[in-house]
Amino acid sequence: MTPIAPPANGPTQPRTPHAETRLVGQRPLLAILSQGDIERIHEASLEVLAEVGIVYYSPTILTLLAEHGAQVDRATGSAKLPRELVERALRTLPRHFTLGGRTRYYDLPLDGLHAYITSDGCATFVREATGEIRPSTKQDVFEAARVVHGLENISATSALVSAQDTPAETRVLHEFEACVRASAKHTVVVSMKEDWEARSLIRMGEVLAGGSKELYERPVFSAILGTVSPLHQERFGMDLALTLAPAGIPLLIYPMPILGATAPITPAGAAVMTNSEVLGAITAIQLAHPGARLIHAGGPTALYMRTGSYFANVPEALLLRAIQAQMAAFYGMPAGLGWGGTKDKQPGAQSAYENTLGLLLEFFAGADLLFGAGLLDSVQVMSLEELVIANETFGMVSRLLRGVAVNADTLALDLIAQMGFAGNYLSHSHTRAHARELWQAQLSQLGTFDSWVASGRPSTASQARQHAESILDQPLPDEDSLPEELERELASIIAAAWRERTV
Repeated sequence: MTPIAPPANGPTQPRTPHAETRLVGQRPLLAILSQGDIERIHEASLEVLAEVGIVYYSPTILTLLAEHGAQVDRATGSAKLPRELVERALRTLPRHFTLGGRTRYYDLPLDGLHAYITSDGCATFVREATGEIRPSTKQDVFEAARVVHGLENISATSALVSAQDTPAETRVLHEFEACVRASAKHTVVVSMKEDWEARSLIRMGEVLAGGSKELYERPVFSAILGTVSPLHQERFGMDLALTLAPAGIPLLIYPMPILGATAPITPAGAAVMTNSEVLGAITAIQLAHPGARLIHAGGPTALYMRTGSYFANVPEALLLRAIQAQMAAFYGMPAGLGWGGTKDKQPGAQSAYENTLGLLLEFFAGADLLFGAGLLDSVQVMSLEELVIANETFGMVSRLLRGVAVNADTLALDLIAQMGFAGNYLSHSHTRAHARELWQAQLSQLGTFDSWVASGRPSTASQARQHAESILDQPLPDEDSLPEELERELASIIAAAWRERTV
């Protein structure tokens, strides 16, 4: 990949595009389901859509589906989809497209060869360094996005928390504005509900991209469209899709079924539920706008039966997300899965093993993008430490995904023969040539026990907090900063939306 030339006021040396650091190539894949089982899930999903149907709410979508042969029930807002209709929609899906950064350095090709993680959203509490928990603000949105921008292994930002000190009517716009001021990386919009919000966000995206054509070619934001199990599209989701898809905005179709509560308790049954909801959304959106950029997404979870609490990272939920990655590949579309969601209340052993298992399983199953760094207590509490720890963990996981190269140079047969029984590989040129390929830890304890004690016995969490605060202490680099004139234009769009909603 050729490095992209920096802007005139940028550094004198060209920077390597961010996506090049996220290139993992053709990774070894872990098959949770056999090909035959994948086809059974697909066939079962088609049967559910044809015999049970799915609720859309949108009169426009129901009319469109009826025109294409679906059996529509206006009283329930549901439609039964013939197999041929679903298969026709699947044929128009694009496999590869790019999530645009605010600058080109941070463009993210979704091509099956790269692996990315993003921050999570949209919690309502913030954990301070002292452990104190407080309600979130717009400044917290900005600071989380600023930390994401400074972490080399996290590729996209989001409203990690809700800007609760802004008007509810324009909150999603304030959150987006905070993200793009803080970071030049792609932004995932989490909490959009209304068509007017979508139209305002598109205008903001056009300002950032340089026009509607430029936004279509390099969409600087994507949007999560949830489904509601069992077998409902989100009440306004399909209408939002009709606004966003023509502008080129990628849409993450995001079911969140709960095993044993809103979906069958068996993983296979929940997989059918999840896949049916995704296919229902794909069919409607592709019929309306063939070629719309869609991502097979979602975050299946489970119910902890002893207490009734939500539990995102039980093994069954992790397996379900891995199955989603396989289903996405079956349909020839990107997989952007939910991840994170630990129930741990502070950065610690539980959050580490839950989140790391999710990273490994979902990426080795074929996910392109995982949405979910930075939250604790079942996605209720933001932690800057968790962002930094996720950055470290994914650095290690990325190295695992790249696998092992086997060629004449890496086999090193001549070197082994030359060194024999008593050679010192440390000083050899072959070692020097490959030394920088080894993964380098940033947070891990690498010194002696005595040096750790002498430095005050720092914990991983305290080191992570220190790293986050060091990022916040530095201004955004000039080449990544949002020009003042664009800040003013974004503020003007938010003000206009506020006037429109409050008159």
